[in-house]
Amino acid sequence: MRDHAPDPLADALHRLIDQRSFDIHYQPLVAIDRGEIYGFEALTRAPADGPLHSPLVLFEAAARLGRLVELEHLIIRRALQRFKALGLPGQLFLNVTADTLLGAREHVNLLAAELGELGLPTSRVVIELTETRPIEDLARLDDAVQALRERGFRVALDDLGEGFASLRRWMEMRPDFVKIDRHFIDGIAQEPLKQQFVRSIVEMAATSGCEVVAEGLEQEPDLAVLRRLGLTICQGYLFARPSATPRTSLSAQWSGRLAADAQPRLLQNDLALPLNQGAITSAAQLARRGVTVTPETHCRSIVDLFHRDDQLLAVPVLDPQQRPIGLLRSLHVLKRSTERYFMDIFDKRSCVELMDPHPLVFDVATPLRAMSDAMANLDERLLTDGFVVTRDGAYYGSGRSSDLLKAVSDLQVHAARYANPLTLLPGNVPIDNHLDRLIEAGETFAAVVWDIDHFKPFNDVYGYRIGDDIIRLAARALTQAADPQLDFVGHVGGDDFVMVLGSADWEDRLSRVCEAFDSGVRSFFSAEHLAAGGYVTLNRQNQPSFHPLPTISAGAVVHLPGSFDSARALSAALAEPKRVANGRAGGSRFFVDRRTPQRTLRAA
Repeated sequence: MRDHAPDPLADALHRLIDQRSFDIHYQPLVAIDRGEIYGFEALTRAPADGPLHSPLVLFEAAARLGRLVELEHLIIRRALQRFKALGLPGQLFLNVTADTLLGAREHVNLLAAELGELGLPTSRVVIELTETRPIEDLARLDDAVQALRERGFRVALDDLGEGFASLRRWMEMRPDFVKIDRHFIDGIAQEPLKQQFVRSIVEMAATSGCEVVAEGLEQEPDLAVLRRLGLTICQGYLFARPSATPRTSLSAQWSGRLAADAQPRLLQNDLALPLNQGAITSAAQLARRGVTVTPETHCRSIVDLFHRDDQLLAVPVLDPQQRPIGLLRSLHVLKRSTERYFMDIFDKRSCVELMDPHPLVFDVATPLRAMSDAMANLDERLLTDGFVVTRDGAYYGSGRSSDLLKAVSDLQVHAARYANPLTLLPGNVPIDNHLDRLIEAGETFAAVVWDIDHFKPFNDVYGYRIGDDIIRLAARALTQAADPQLDFVGHVGGDDFVMVLGSADWEDRLSRVCEAFDSGVRSFFSAEHLAAGGYVTLNRQNQPSFHPLPTISAGAVVHLPGSFDSARALSAALAEPKRVANGRAGGSRFFVDRRTPQRTLRAA
């Protein structure tokens, strides 16, 4: 008999499983609409110096050698333990193959028990079906998914667009999350077909009630397009690479930029929109100190607490650093407490078993408009429970939804007289008020008027809805380039905008607007129009007329003390540089009228 040839992969796999010589790395999923981490995906890393370093090789070898399910159970256990030890926030996404998922009915109770020992509610765990292997028994798959959901787990379908019949699987599984394969995300800003695919997925998800996650995000232009298409959760190297010890929060740079992108209308100068004395403008003014508990509090104590005080609607759960990790809701807790055998089982267990791990949390500086948007997306059954307010991540107080709604209503009534309805940037009245105040105070600043070139034919060809998106793009480009402490952005109407810049590097900021607009606007055009640099329409004489693709242009004037006596006079002076800028060919651009003697603008 011939001896079997040695199998180095088999030997390496057996050693890896026997010695547990693998690591778990975590990559964040980012809620781009809130500028915060939504959760983490656990990723397996075998020893870098071994033949199984590639995850594809590792799992293929495990499947071939009949040890795949055993390996995945070890990985899941390690991932849970490290997730808890690192104190990572949000959801934990765990990848499993069909082989492991099909056995969920037999193992789900054991997994739930292990989570209970770690103090992690099952609602924080998302089981991702990775379609690297075909599923033969669909009925058994349905049963496995149902078993997971019965114990509170959530389910995700990974790599949509790749693998075995993923669209059909979506219809059958009805997952809580759908993760779009990175092929459709990378370079989406330059690929109209990819945009159409993702747009269709987002629309289908809205109908089926699931969340869409964009995987493989690496480029900022792609992020802008994904936001415009309606995605709110993204994952990729743009935010962070997988790490064995990941950050528990986004960097201040990213969280600030995402919040600004999501709410460009929040860049409003206080002087431009005067508010009444004592007007509420942020979360801090709505926060009140209230009852809080820790994870060491037992379920029995929480039930008794709500029974004693029928006016108590919700109680935050705080970790040792006073950070909120969840919210106990009166209606939910009291309902669960009436279930048969509930108190017998949960009496002495941690109250985290009863909490909502994803309460509405705002920083003290969160403006009312951002809070209002978050409330608008909340399940109406949760509106009565209010929200939690933090300062530097620690508990600051709790707020009532009714107080927020009243404050927002007051602000909307006041702001409706001044804001542009499309972008909610300050309109004509606050623009003039702001300019007049600066002129009267003898300030030095640059006044800039912008408009979108060739906008009307674009609107005619692509429709007013896409035209509105172009205007919002311009608003974002302007607000992102401005310094909220020194600069002002207003929307006159239509495609006309005003910037009032006190920043010393104001010309660099104008260049940034042009670059951002030219980069972002490409995603709105068809490949045919991009290649041609424009499109042909019929003019009023029914003759074909070629129109270039939209750009943005601006005229600028520097105001020095005593240069103008009013906003009206300054506005008239801006007409000439704006005409010059419009007459120049090429991409987006600006022209500065330098006939006024120049002085250095004040430093930031």
